[in-house]
Amino acid sequence: MQPANVHQLRIGDFILTTLLDAQMEASFALPQNIDEDEARRLHAESRRPTPPRITFNVYLLETGQQKILIDTGLGGLAGDAGPYLLDNLKALGLAPADIDTVLITHVHPDHVGGLIDAEDNPVFPQATVLVPGGELDYWGGEIPDDASEAQQRQFQAAHRVIAAVGSQMQHLEGTEVLPGITRVPLPGHTPDHSGYRVESGHDRILLWTDIVHMPQIQFPCPDAGVAFDTDVAQARETRKAIMAELAESQELVGGHHLDFPGIGYVVTDGEGYRFLPHVWQPTV
Repeated sequence: MQPANVHQLRIGDFILTTLLDAQMEASFALPQNIDEDEARRLHAESRRPTPPRITFNVYLLETGQQKILIDTGLGGLAGDAGPYLLDNLKALGLAPADIDTVLITHVHPDHVGGLIDAEDNPVFPQATVLVPGGELDYWGGEIPDDASEAQQRQFQAAHRVIAAVGSQMQHLEGTEVLPGITRVPLPGHTPDHSGYRVESGHDRILLWTDIVHMPQIQFPCPDAGVAFDTDVAQARETRKAIMAELAESQELVGGHHLDFPGIGYVVTDGEGYRFLPHVWQPTV
């Protein structure tokens, strides 16, 4: 049986597990390029609670040869809203030292914070941490003079993580990552924001990371971005292109901010899209 806060799915010979790391409240100031009244209307139609809540997922891929985390959640940055990652790994019988690879999608705090504990010690001491090269170069660099307060905090968190685990990090270039895993560049949210496509046998899934943060708003209105987007226009074009591609291909998708368990399908709906969640099963 599957433990709570954990969802396991077989992808060919692999097991992909969604691990719920946290949920945090958001405001209607977060969506961009959409009228706030329209954002509130779409939210209300979704029957979600107000204020909105954003889900933070982490993915574990077990290939039979490796145990791979795709991002690490908020870690010590989560406050009282979590994190639950280590508890969820424990429920699966895993310790941090069992993780041998961490794939990072982008260097925002809610994706790399779990690499360190509250004292800035590495949490996954045996893991090689693969980071898209453009992400590591950008967030490891100097804070831009025109950075907003939020961006300054993001850079500060990135510098803290890189200082603690930089010796474990490797630049990830190109698209070939590991057997059965390819990197899919999805720029805009951050400069080298990347998804990972997992393929085994006849099965495949794209983990598209932060293409959406508020699915109840951004699926029906893919023009809508979020305040965290580094390049709002590029993020919008990337989001629209990948949604159209997945609606056509009918490929499974997983997202770090899709409602837990964060796996399903994208389908067209009028001028926008809908998300059809994967049906949970008690056994894998």
